[in-house]
Amino acid sequence: MVSSRVKLINESATVSMSNKAAELKAQGKTIYNFGIGEPDFTTPERIIDYSYKLAKEGKTHYTPSAGIMELRQKIADKMKTKNNMDVSAKNVLVTPTKFSLSLALYSIIDPGDEVILPSPYYVSYTDIIKLNEGKAVTTPTDENYEFDFDQMKKIISPKTKVFMLNNPVNPTGKVYSEKSLRQLSDFIIENDLYLISDEIYEDLIYKGKMFSPASIGEMKERTVTLSGFSKSYAMTGWRIGYMVANEDIIKASNKVQQQTLTCAPSVSQYAALDALDDEEDVINMRNIFNKRRERAISLLREIDDISFYEPEGAFYIFPGYGMDKSADKLSMELLDKENVIVTPGDPFGASKHFRISYATSEDVISTGINNIKDYFKKMN
Repeated sequence: MVSSRVKLINESATVSMSNKAAELKAQGKTIYNFGIGEPDFTTPERIIDYSYKLAKEGKTHYTPSAGIMELRQKIADKMKTKNNMDVSAKNVLVTPTKFSLSLALYSIIDPGDEVILPSPYYVSYTDIIKLNEGKAVTTPTDENYEFDFDQMKKIISPKTKVFMLNNPVNPTGKVYSEKSLRQLSDFIIENDLYLISDEIYEDLIYKGKMFSPASIGEMKERTVTLSGFSKSYAMTGWRIGYMVANEDIIKASNKVQQQTLTCAPSVSQYAALDALDDEEDVINMRNIFNKRRERAISLLREIDDISFYEPEGAFYIFPGYGMDKSADKLSMELLDKENVIVTPGDPFGASKHFRISYATSEDVISTGINNIKDYFKKMN
C-alpha cells in the first residue's frame, strides 16, 4: 500500500517518453527522439578530467551538507558578476538540480498553501507542489506567453504563498524581459509572496538577455533562485545544481538536505567547481543549439496545421495544432506511424500542443520534423 500523497502524483511525462525511446531503440528500431530535455553532448573533457583527478586524490567522501565552501563562494561570485545579485556563500546551498525545487517549497509552504504557476509550465512543477502538500493554481498567459496580471489578481487568496517561474521557459522557449520581470516583482511585493525563480537555462539564450528578479533590492529576501550545470554544461547525469536565497531559507533547506541526501555528490561538486571556469564550452554549445533552433523553426514553418512561438532560449519549441485530436493521441500516432517521439502538451498545462526538444543532432531534426510534416499531411 502506497501513501495517498504518492497516489496523487503522476510519472514525469518527459522521463516516460525517454524511457519509451530507450525501449524501442533496444528493439532495433530507428527512433527520432524529441522527447527529452537533455543536451546530446558529452560533458566537456576538461570537467571530466578535473573531477577524475580529484577523485583519484581521495575527494570521494561526504562534504559539508550545504556544499564545499569553495564551490559555494564561487557560485556566489558568479551570481554577483553574471546575475547582479548581492549575495555571499552563506546564501548558497549546493544540491542536485530538480531536488532544489522540493527543498525550496518544503522550506516555504505549509500544507494547503497555494503556488501560482503561469501556464505553460515545466512538466514536474504541479507534482512537486503536490508532493510538498501545496496546491498548484495555474494562470493563463497571453498569445506571447506574457503575464496576465488581471487574471493573476483574481486568483490571489489568503492561502497564496509562492509564485513559481521558469525563465527561460520550458516548454515554450520564452525569455522574459527585464520590464516584464519588474512588473511581476511589483505584483509579488504587493501581494506579499515569495518567488521561486528557476533559471536552469540562463546560459542558453539566443534573443534577449537574462534578468534575475533577485537582483532587484526589494526582491532579494523574497526570491529563491535555482540554477545548475545540467543544461549549460551537458552535465545532466552529474545531478548538480544550487539554490540562492536568504539565510533563513538556506538554513531550513540545509536541514532538510541533511535528513535526506546528506550532501550533493562530492565528485559532482568538484566537477561544478571547474565548470564555472569553462565559458568557452558553454558558448560553443549555445551556438550549436542556436543553429539547430533555426533549422527546426525553418522546417516546422513548412507544416500548415501548426503554429508556434519562436523560442528565444532553452532548447524547446511548443507547437499548437488545429486538428480535433488530443495531444496524447497525436503523440502516440507520431510514434506508431512516423517513429517520432514528442511530449504531449497537457502535462505542461496546454492542450492541443506538443513539445519538441532540439537538443539532438541535425540529422534527427531534419528527418524527424519531415516525418511530422508527413503525418500532418496524411491527417489533413
